Amino acid sequence: MDEVYVITERAARSMAFQGLSPADGQVVQLGTISGQDIVGTKVNAPLSHYTDGVFMLPMDNVLATKGTGVVTSVPSDSPDDFATLRDLKKKADYYGIQPEWIAGFEPVPVISTPAYGEMTAPALCEELKINSQKDRDQLAAAKDIAYKEGFYNGVMTVGEFQGQTVQEAKPRVRELLLANGDGFAYAEPEGLVMSRSGDECVVALCDQWYFDYGEAAWKKLAEECLAAMDTYGEETRHQFELSLDWLHQWACVRTYGLGSKVPWDSNYLIESLSDSTIYMSYYTVAHLLHRSLDGSTLGPLGITPADMDDAAWDYVLLGKELPSGHAKAEELVVLRRSYLYWYPVDIRSSGRDLIQNHLTFFIYIHTAMFPKSEWPRSVRANGHLMLNGEKMSKSTGNTLSLRESCDRYGADATRLTLADSGDSIEDANFEESTANAAILHLYTLMEWITEAQKALQQLDVSPDQAVKVGDIALRPASSPLTTVDKIFNAEMDALTLASGADYNKTMYRDALKSGFYEFIKSREWYVNVTADTGMHPQLLRKYITRQVIQLCPITPHWAEHIWKTVVGNTSSIMDARWPADLPSEQDHSLLAVGEYIRKTVRSARDAEISLQKRSKKGGKSVSAGVDLTKPKALDMYVAHEFPAWQEDVIGALRANFDAATGKFDDKQVLAALGAKGMLKNKKVMPFAQEIKKRVVLTGAKAFDRA
Repeated sequence: MDEVYVITERAARSMAFQGLSPADGQVVQLGTISGQDIVGTKVNAPLSHYTDGVFMLPMDNVLATKGTGVVTSVPSDSPDDFATLRDLKKKADYYGIQPEWIAGFEPVPVISTPAYGEMTAPALCEELKINSQKDRDQLAAAKDIAYKEGFYNGVMTVGEFQGQTVQEAKPRVRELLLANGDGFAYAEPEGLVMSRSGDECVVALCDQWYFDYGEAAWKKLAEECLAAMDTYGEETRHQFELSLDWLHQWACVRTYGLGSKVPWDSNYLIESLSDSTIYMSYYTVAHLLHRSLDGSTLGPLGITPADMDDAAWDYVLLGKELPSGHAKAEELVVLRRSYLYWYPVDIRSSGRDLIQNHLTFFIYIHTAMFPKSEWPRSVRANGHLMLNGEKMSKSTGNTLSLRESCDRYGADATRLTLADSGDSIEDANFEESTANAAILHLYTLMEWITEAQKALQQLDVSPDQAVKVGDIALRPASSPLTTVDKIFNAEMDALTLASGADYNKTMYRDALKSGFYEFIKSREWYVNVTADTGMHPQLLRKYITRQVIQLCPITPHWAEHIWKTVVGNTSSIMDARWPADLPSEQDHSLLAVGEYIRKTVRSARDAEISLQKRSKKGGKSVSAGVDLTKPKALDMYVAHEFPAWQEDVIGALRANFDAATGKFDDKQVLAALGAKGMLKNKKVMPFAQEIKKRVVLTGAKAFDRA
């Protein structure tokens, strides 16, 4: 190149590694000047409205660490440029410039936006009360707003691309500048990047191979694969969609390190993020190919690495026809059968930071190589693991290794705490207080089941007699199921259904909540309400079996001990199956009855507590002769019909419910209630929400409360 550039030393160094200097990596410096030396110089700005030239002027916010150190001013759309233009006009002497250098130059409309019209920068400076270049914080905020509004919503108002959106025009303006010789391609890191040697890194132009991920037909396949995949949360799906939108050409090779050689160019290795996208397919046949990790011990089929040529792999993984006479044809049939048995990937679990590259590559490469039947079925992305609500860090001492946790809390308490730490794309949190509590929870439950098992064993000897062992009271096995028994049974079924669904979705915190915490809570309620009559032994056996099985995936050692040592089963808990006696769905009617009983008892107890508080304060409302410390009787009265206002609410909901979609027209419901003057009643909306919840769960039959 024979041009001379006036740029910063930093920019010159970057250009030297991008083919913009006579010799690669070498800067040819002709001299050094101060920026002040060229202020007032008249130059031509490419594509400028001012075709007779513009003057070089000083600007406070131009950085020597960004770009070339020289920028073209666009005061109509850049708040920094507008603030500078205004300062220079007001204080020409202060900035050491001649008034004629700035006179006659005004902001020229370039982009029109819905929010700010054709003068985005002046509008934002007025809105944010920006008075000069010194208002750095306001200018930073204004710049962010202006650039986003201009790029996403802006339309060009001048030039060859007038009428086009900024998103459409931006690459075309770039191409025009390059074609006219008014510019060259230049790149640098988005921010400061330092090497381990302490040098500032630059972008270097090197020979490179690319994956063209943005290619339309290929992208369509990737989008189809994503649409059919389970991402275990909308946030993960959204992140994948963003990645598919922005990801285009990706540099996929390097010259050093570990990795596979590029098949068509042995001078390069495939970089790690691109090289490990289908390794899981190898797992389907690895056990048949070798017994040792390094491959030195052959697998049961006696296949050597030399036997697995390209034709063999094409047959095993892609189903292509195997050339006749292949030495290991029969063995390869076994490999192909194993691959088809195990593939596709049921779930890929990885870090959320890999969604924007490696996991998106994983989708792309699978759609390029395999038929739809072998595309990935799901991806679960997770965040990092925090410890006690803070980032784990060696420097702060906030660390806990897996071995340390097992030594301190035991394997099962560690596993339970990990399950409780969270399953979403957000960071999980291992709380040591939870681990401590888990030890107590598991021990207490073990003691309770042990005592319950003793009571059941006594009842087996005398099935027609009531039994009491410690706090465990049982009535005879032949006794009929009461309403309370049926409620407890329905709650166990509902919680087992919920925990099973949570396990299937790999939502372990939710599985722990339904299959452990709420399961225990339901049992405690049942024990309490049957304290006088005793529990039904059939339900107690069911509870113990369900509880152990539901906890087994999370606390297998505890579950094995209870299953064999306490309960007395001869087979391992690992041979047990998920309960097969589950109903197809929850019994919402019985669950509603149980909730109603709980609410009623809660209301009575709240009333008693309120009475006691007033009694202590000397209130006059306490009936004479009532000893609040002794057992009391409570008379309850039940109305023959529901209040009229409740029937009106149900009528409004029923009239505006679409059974086909299962949705309510909320606007019409409010209008109907408002027409009857019911919205002032504070009980109306909570009651309406309760009925809506029931309808969503059980359908239109929930409207009928008879």
